[in-house]
Amino acid sequence: MRYSRRRFIQDFSAVGIGLPGIGSWLERSISAEDETPLLYFDAFTEIGPRQVTHSLEQTSLSELLEELNFCSISGALVASTLSLSYDAHFSNLKLSKTLAPYPNLSAIWNLFPPETGEFPDLDTLGDLLRQHQVRAVSIHPGSNAWDWRADYCQDFFNWLSDQQVLLIITDYSELGDWRDVDLFLSQYPELAVFLRHISWAAQRFVIPLVRQHKNLHICFDTFQINEGPEYFYEENLTSQILFASNAPTMSAGAHRTLIDYARIPREAKEQMAGGNLLRLLGRSQRPEMKENEDSDILVRAAQRGLPLPLPVLDMHMHMLHEGLNGAGRHYRMRNGGPKGVFSLVSDLGYAGGGIMSWDGVVSQDAKSGNETTRLALDAAPPGYWGLGTFDPTQFSQAEMEQMIHRVYRDSRFIGMKPYLMYGVEYHDPSYDIWWEYGNKNQFYGLLHNARKDLMETDVLASRYPNVRWLVAHAGSSFSMAQKTIELMHKYPNVYAEITYTSLPLGAIEYLAEQGDENRIVYGSDLPMRDPRPQLGWVIYSRLPLGVKQKILAANALKVIQPCLGRLPESNRPTVSIKK
Repeated sequence: MRYSRRRFIQDFSAVGIGLPGIGSWLERSISAEDETPLLYFDAFTEIGPRQVTHSLEQTSLSELLEELNFCSISGALVASTLSLSYDAHFSNLKLSKTLAPYPNLSAIWNLFPPETGEFPDLDTLGDLLRQHQVRAVSIHPGSNAWDWRADYCQDFFNWLSDQQVLLIITDYSELGDWRDVDLFLSQYPELAVFLRHISWAAQRFVIPLVRQHKNLHICFDTFQINEGPEYFYEENLTSQILFASNAPTMSAGAHRTLIDYARIPREAKEQMAGGNLLRLLGRSQRPEMKENEDSDILVRAAQRGLPLPLPVLDMHMHMLHEGLNGAGRHYRMRNGGPKGVFSLVSDLGYAGGGIMSWDGVVSQDAKSGNETTRLALDAAPPGYWGLGTFDPTQFSQAEMEQMIHRVYRDSRFIGMKPYLMYGVEYHDPSYDIWWEYGNKNQFYGLLHNARKDLMETDVLASRYPNVRWLVAHAGSSFSMAQKTIELMHKYPNVYAEITYTSLPLGAIEYLAEQGDENRIVYGSDLPMRDPRPQLGWVIYSRLPLGVKQKILAANALKVIQPCLGRLPESNRPTVSIKK
């Protein structure tokens, strides 16, 4: 995939952006061109009819093929919803027939023991697997209502081990609870198991299991833990990590961004991107490398692990105390303090962002949280600013007023970050003293709405017009995006912030095209989520390069513009966006 100097200049001209060091970026890009791109083989995609909540949700084979080609994914395992929701054997055969014209796609068959009377005997089933070149199968004991612990199932699972197929479990709950997962892996140690759709909140269950069971393999589709690739590499667990995207429901590009930017040796990246899966499938021949020749400058930079050549401002950054890897409850955040966070984002091309604490927001210790944010700003490189946090349930109005003035006396604080766990809706009068101060000083607010109808944002946007109100997680679903779009049409001071683990493919485009491309901002929610997949949502969107540039930085500059005069010079993002 060659990227000429002429194309480089054309891309920069298209966004009208002036940046120092363009020449050095081009030199690194040309150097990276000499390296063979990573080959990606997707361990789980899924097509077929299902209950959807919006007409734009993507479920078809054509949409899957388009996404794989757009994101330069060379091959994929494909499941069908009908294998779960209709007769499994019939639907398995139908899926293989559907995929037959596509040599880079391989079917995942949903199986259960022949004793139920719905599958042929194991010998015949084995012949069918070989005939249709099926090397990966799934089981759904919970959804399909059969007991994997039953004695009669032992022959079935031992047979699967003998077939040396990859067994995919689409959710741990199909086996029961995490103790049942442990039991299953122990009972069938020769059976290669791929467990997907793991929440980032399950790290304390999952990590010990990966360590203990060499037959367990996982991916980062919804397990978007901070510095995940680096952790598993350092723990010598690289061989148990697969690349899986759940496309076309989710973005394949967002998921490959995590691996492309992983700070691990190339050999380890190659294993995670596709090498481990090819080994498990018993495929000695690599599929044909697919490369999208029409990729823009952001995609090309990301695929080579280069800092983006356009600036990035992150509007949703949490911070732990220095040296911490955990944040209580079910949260584990490796290197979640300033040193780890700023080191990681510097590799991505960050030029700044809005910092808020975790202890003050989610742990509900507002007083401590504001100090955590202050310390993070002390350690931050240029371009970062802070958001204050105040909990009206723990302090009197007089105490709140004193705290507000004390925190914002530090001119690096220009944002407001309440949280739903405070237990009071944001338009409650107990918050008014804060919002009035913010409106007077033209601050902005980042709102994780407690109400699904977004009434809190609706009320506040009308009542406090000098505040730019950012709807956090506006891209979490098409329904959420639709509600946010309605508010964007209603109020010029409402913005959409995109971050979410399972953000659906096409949601960002929907916000831009139906809402306002000038009021969508990038946020990552780091270090709860790794920022790299979140950045990938924007990089691999189908939006024009100029619109991506707005989402990554220009729109954020508009949000903080009224506060730039207040910010110390070192806390102002050093980006130059030409209009």
